[in-house]
Amino acid sequence: MPQAPIRDSPRPREGAGPPPYTAVEVAFQNAVDNVQLAGTLTVPRGALNAPAVLLSQGLGFEPFDRDYTLPSAPALKSFLAIADALSRNGIVVLRVDDRGAGRSSGQKQLSSVQQLAGDLVAGVAFLKTRPEVDPKRIGIIGHSFAGLTAPIAAVRSNDVAFVITLAGLMTDARVNFERLPAGLRAVTTATWTTLAQSSPTLSPPELEGRLRDAFISAMANVSSQERASVQGTMAGIVTQWATPLRRSQALTDPGEALRALTKPFMAIHGARDRELHAATNLGPLVRYLGEAANADFTVAMIPDIDHWMWVCTQPSEPGKPCAEMQFSPKVLDLITNWIQKH
Repeated sequence: MPQAPIRDSPRPREGAGPPPYTAVEVAFQNAVDNVQLAGTLTVPRGALNAPAVLLSQGLGFEPFDRDYTLPSAPALKSFLAIADALSRNGIVVLRVDDRGAGRSSGQKQLSSVQQLAGDLVAGVAFLKTRPEVDPKRIGIIGHSFAGLTAPIAAVRSNDVAFVITLAGLMTDARVNFERLPAGLRAVTTATWTTLAQSSPTLSPPELEGRLRDAFISAMANVSSQERASVQGTMAGIVTQWATPLRRSQALTDPGEALRALTKPFMAIHGARDRELHAATNLGPLVRYLGEAANADFTVAMIPDIDHWMWVCTQPSEPGKPCAEMQFSPKVLDLITNWIQKH
């Protein structure tokens, strides 16, 4: 479930001085699904055989644009911040509109986990065609839900050299529900279990009905104090979870790809992440990569940052929202240094 949004769209702090890179509008095809994906490629000036990364967003109520703009704080664009920082340090970066956002075709919520992993494979293949890029040093950086799709793409494609996840989803959704308040935990767990056990032949209206029935039945376990607030979440949960993408997620084992992944891997989590708790997701990740005998993986937990990894650089008056924020410099430094060593 989403954590409290960043309020009032604070100003972003970005790299100082004119950017030492060019930004190029690009497009490429996922030929398997006949989907066109559009994005921006940032290329450091004079780049030759440079490392490159493809950025991949998480899930929201609507598909995200290439900059990963937060609806609750439109000035904060996580992927623009990451692209700027990395390309200032010699790394080519491709950020792409989700299916159904910006100039990309298709519909994200009507796709499957495997199809979205295919978009990442297509993006990496596109990067391999660029003369500025070292074809042996192309990786994927995925946030949140992309912790599920990026490893699948890396196992599927020999062209993916490494994976970095930010607040990545590494375990069954129900494990992450365990930290929710008791009433909300009861209804989400019951509803997701029904989703995972549903027949793939059910129509969307039939599935919505099953999920609604499961939610209502689980309301019997909700205290009177929580009942009104929990009941208010039903429509959003049922509508969002009855989509092909959520059904596909419920049937996807996050460990399957990770147990087969021997490529360099770095996972970064914020200690204050209330959406995908760090220990809850990093524990299974370490176990899965150990089973894969992966000899090159790094796990980092950063204090004082949450799921979105923005930090306050200019506090407002007491009791008011932060006036200026910056994507965590610690996270950017970790990513930059790790890529440069690989």
